This record gives sequence, structure tokens and C-alpha cells, in this order.
Amino acid sequence: MKKLLLMGVLCLSPFPALARQAENGIYESSQGTAAVFVRAQGGQEVRLGERRNLKILKTNILSMNNENARFYLTVTVPYDPTIGPSEYILLVDGTAYRQVGSGASQKETSSLSFEVTGDDNAKKVAKYLGTSLPYRRHPGHELQVSFIPVKQVFEAGEEVIVTLRITNVGTKAVAFMQGGRNRAARDNQYIFSARYGGKQVEDIGTSYHFGGISVRRVLEPREVFEDEVSLNKWFLFKEAGVYEIHGSYYLDLQDPADASWRTIWEDYASADFIVTIKGR
Repeated sequence: MKKLLLMGVLCLSPFPALARQAENGIYESSQGTAAVFVRAQGGQEVRLGERRNLKILKTNILSMNNENARFYLTVTVPYDPTIGPSEYILLVDGTAYRQVGSGASQKETSSLSFEVTGDDNAKKVAKYLGTSLPYRRHPGHELQVSFIPVKQVFEAGEEVIVTLRITNVGTKAVAFMQGGRNRAARDNQYIFSARYGGKQVEDIGTSYHFGGISVRRVLEPREVFEDEVSLNKWFLFKEAGVYEIHGSYYLDLQDPADASWRTIWEDYASADFIVTIKGR
């Protein structure tokens, strides 16, 4: 009876033993039945193939959200045309991270990308790779925001245009990206919701977009940024009267002194305003 119990324990626990035996490193993924199984972040099991002896030239980890709970890792190696977008697994301290992308530069270097979830995991990965782990921190921006209709009263059927005005009322320069969500039927850097007579007004558009060209805007203290947008791409304004609207403008904030275009914080410049439609 004791022997049977011992065999049962051994059958239930080969996975931890195999995971501990595998060295940290970058592995090819495998479909072979004899491959070592390890646990990936998220709980799935993956199979390790051959460990690759890649010469790492550079690593870069970026925080992907303000909570510092998701990170994007890029590993740069000498150019290798065989590197694909999802063929490799990074193993660190028994946890596997699947490759999510790849790239190449002038046939000089190749890159592999991985997503890392969780601060503890990110610390372990950064330690293994000997790279820094930059966190997002609130930059302390101070902005005054308003949406100003270009007319006090719009005629029925007229295009309803408002001006977004952002004023830097702080003592430090602020940098953000304008664009990046405008390759679409409307500029989805804007978000609007409207109420008429206490009821929600239907949004007739879609937030789907294909990215778009973007430029950096830097606001020094007391400087103003303005941009015009047509609300007819959001609402029909079928009824005469007053529409209560909440407008937001997505801010991909950056360090004005850093040329890397790295996001240091994400925020929204938001304000309430009203639009009045004249009856026929």
C-alpha cells in the first residue's frame, strides 16, 4: 500500500521537477511529445524545444499601463532571417513567456518581443537579462480643459463644430501625441457622450481605427493647444434643444526632454459642455 501511494505522488508531480531542470533562456517552441512542459504566465502549459544560444545585444522593457501591471519586452540580437513572430519562448525562474512579435533592422539586427504580466514577473525577467525596469509615474501635469462650440446656437442640420482648448497651467512643460487614432471615419482620439432630455443620445459612429500619423505637441507653461472637431460624426442632433455633452481627448504623455517617444503616462483631457440646436 505504501508503494502504491508513493507511485501516485510521483505521477502527480513530474511538471515541477521538469520546470526546475530547465535553465533560464530563450527556447524554440516544440510540438514534440518528449519536450519539457513548463507553465506559461496565465496558467497554460507550453513545450520547450532546443535552447538557443542567442547573442543578446540589447534589451528594453516598457510598462504598458499606468498600473505597471503589463510590460513589453524587446530583445535585440544579431540579424537572423529564421526568426519568426511566434517561434520562441523566454523561460525565467520556471515561468515561460511566449513570443508575441519579431522584427529586423537593415539586415543588421533582429528582435524578439514578449509580453510580461505582473510586477514580480517583470522584476525577475529584468534581473535575469540585466536590464532596468522603468515604471510609469504620474508626471504631475496640470491642464485646464474646455470644449467650446464655435456658435452659441446651431441651425438644424448644420455641422456642429467645437474647439478643444488645453492650457498648461502648471510650471513644467507637457508633451503629448496628437494623432495615432485618426486613420478612420473620425478622429478617435476624441470620445464624446451626449444626453438630450435626460436620455443618452445614440453614437452613430465607431471607435474602430487603423492608427494614423501622429506628431508630438509640447506645451510650455501658459501655452495653449487648440483643435477643432465636428460632432456630427458622433451624433445626429435630430431634435431641437439643449444637448449636454461630455468630451474627452486621449493623452499619450511623454517626457518633453526625451526623444524616444516613450509613453510615461496615459490620461484624458475632459470637460462638460452644451450644444444648442435651433428649432426649424
